[in-house]
Amino acid sequence: MARWKKRPVANHALRADDCRRHPDMWIEVGVYNSRQSAESTARHIRTAERLRHYQPPGAYETRTALVDDGTALYARYTGDAR
Repeated sequence: MARWKKRPVANHALRADDCRRHPDMWIEVGVYNSRQSAESTARHIRTAERLRHYQPPGAYETRTALVDDGTALYARYTGDAR
């Protein structure tokens, strides 16, 4: 039975601030063990649901990419709240 690699928890306050300081630049939020976790976190970033650092809703875009050790989540600040 394979065990998941323990990862540090993403510092969303720092990542949201990095995105705001560098608008339109993709910033790595973190690497997640499962695609589902990365996609769920991506949705919370886009909607600012549960992750209030990414306010206002719609001001951030997200994307995911498969990497050797999981799924990487990237976000960027567009400032276009929807």
